[in-house]
Amino acid sequence: MDTSNEREIAEAWIKHNHLRRGDRRARLEAIEMSSAYETLNECVRYQPEIAWRVIRLMTSLDSSEIVLANIAAGPLEDLLKHHGEMFIDRVEEATQSDTVFKKMLGAVWQNTIDQEVWDRVKAVAGPSF
Repeated sequence: MDTSNEREIAEAWIKHNHLRRGDRRARLEAIEMSSAYETLNECVRYQPEIAWRVIRLMTSLDSSEIVLANIAAGPLEDLLKHHGEMFIDRVEEATQSDTVFKKMLGAVWQNTIDQEVWDRVKAVAGPSF
């Protein structure tokens, strides 16, 4: 996957999170954008490096609470669940220079994230919002 595809996934994922849920047109657009969700979910499990780049891109494109909360409870939480040991150093590093990322990290739930990884997440995460 090249970086232009990563950007398309990030933009579609963000747009999907801003759609009004009761709007018929929004429902149709949501169906069209569901492939972005599916693609990112696949990347989280099988191509985590790509998933990491898309997550970082999404937080740089949109720092609204709705998007950050959905990234935290979705792809970031899943990335840490499946590949936490591989990414925890980068997560810690990101919180040092990126206040948006640190804020978002505060909304991640432990779920089935390894306890050692979780302890490190909680040590650097911002407060939940």
